[in-house]
Amino acid sequence: MRRFIALVPFPVILLLAACGGGGSSDLSTGGGGTNPPPSGSNVATLTIDAGPSQNSVNTAFVSVTVCSPGSTTNCQTIDHIEVDTGSYGLRLISAALPSAFALPPETDASGDTIVECTVFADGVSWGPVNTADVTIGGETASSVPIQIIGSSDFSTVPSSCSDRGMTEDTVSTFGANGILGVGAFVQDDGFYYTCPSGVCSQIEPSLAQEVANPVALFATDNNGVIVELPSVSATGSASVTGALVFGIGTESNNSLGTATTIYTLDPETGNLSITFNGTIYSSSFLDSGSNANYFVDSSIPVCASGFFCPSSTMALTATVTGINNASNSVGFNVANADDLFSANTTGIAFNNLAAPEQPDNDAFDFGLPFFLGTYVYTAIAGQSTPGGTGPYVAF
Repeated sequence: MRRFIALVPFPVILLLAACGGGGSSDLSTGGGGTNPPPSGSNVATLTIDAGPSQNSVNTAFVSVTVCSPGSTTNCQTIDHIEVDTGSYGLRLISAALPSAFALPPETDASGDTIVECTVFADGVSWGPVNTADVTIGGETASSVPIQIIGSSDFSTVPSSCSDRGMTEDTVSTFGANGILGVGAFVQDDGFYYTCPSGVCSQIEPSLAQEVANPVALFATDNNGVIVELPSVSATGSASVTGALVFGIGTESNNSLGTATTIYTLDPETGNLSITFNGTIYSSSFLDSGSNANYFVDSSIPVCASGFFCPSSTMALTATVTGINNASNSVGFNVANADDLFSANTTGIAFNNLAAPEQPDNDAFDFGLPFFLGTYVYTAIAGQSTPGGTGPYVAF
């Protein structure tokens, strides 16, 4: 899931994603997960910086290599791919690829290319489904259906897609060269079409043809991911380096460690419950693709930029509860966004950035600020791990 909020103090695209208890974890002081990033073939470097258009905040990026299936030469490595635990599958902006680079399309029984409308919280992305061998770090998944967003071959977006939100099919509108959905499911939940003679009709492709989470298709280390990002100060950081670790309990570098509380997710939606200010938000989630923490609190002033701007930093608490009733109290801070940006114009990563959720939305979104200083585990549905069978999160 992703969302954009216009930022006034300096031009930044703000991205947000998502489509038995324990003690407390104080994220305002960094929590756990402050060790140096691990190394190994199951590790890819995560970087938080200003992005390809130099105007992103709280966006974690990774590099991905795609090859025509079976080829070792017809390949391209694309950097600044946003990592999103709130969606599923790899999507690349067409403009980030060389014009001569082509991947075979997924087609229906009539030979027509399958095209997808992907709906994010802040808009939609439209483009064909192609097949690629996908390498991230030292892990490779073969013949993965991926989406090429903004392809000139399918430049007309049907109204049944565009009516769902603002179209985000360029690097500048998307804020990244693509997005890697490594959430708790294998297939995504987009809307698929074929467009013979330029007339698009919605279809139901087979599961094997739907855009898929590449991690689930790795030969090993395929039961989940860990997002490992270090803590940052209350005034933010100009850049952050961390790790996207593949597998949970499959290698010496991906054990659950101190993350012993397992929060199972709804097997249909991937959601859990978060209680805040006495209200239970039952459609909540942890989402690295969201650039702030999003929640309902009408008592906190909102800046012109759309973020919260309290007169002084607030220390708040929410309770995360899994479908299995595992529960934990989480402390987090909310700073004045205008002060953050004006005091540190080079700041790219903030652990205390927050914004209002829609009052009619039954969700509390712990976004990337939650991940800074706390290792967050996401187990894929149906996959066995030392903490049980996914889908679940742990931290």
